[in-house]
Amino acid sequence: MNVFPDDPRLVPFYALTQGRTQPDGRDLPWETMVVATSDGRTARPQLRFEQGQIVDLCGRPVSVAEIAAHLSVPLGVAAVLVSDLHIGGYLAVHRPSVSDSGRPHREILERLLHGLKAQA
Repeated sequence: MNVFPDDPRLVPFYALTQGRTQPDGRDLPWETMVVATSDGRTARPQLRFEQGQIVDLCGRPVSVAEIAAHLSVPLGVAAVLVSDLHIGGYLAVHRPSVSDSGRPHREILERLLHGLKAQA
């Protein structure tokens, strides 16, 4: 059911995303920064468990990778959940600027690494 043997989750990952492996709409790179909206904070009590956790976590800007690490879910699952919350107006999404090579700027990657280390 779950690839993480220590995770007590009863619902498999694919059930969280209704079997989807890609976010609806635009792609969400793992370094995309996400923050809860006022609508998200207001709707928090009515959201599903993982959705509520994401809104709580996004009281400050966090990346999709940090969300995945916090929830112990694969990046693709986190991206789908974030996309759904964004489409619902519960999260604001800030895609990273990229260099001429199409890669994220070094500063963004360093902040992301710092955030991931703080999760550990």
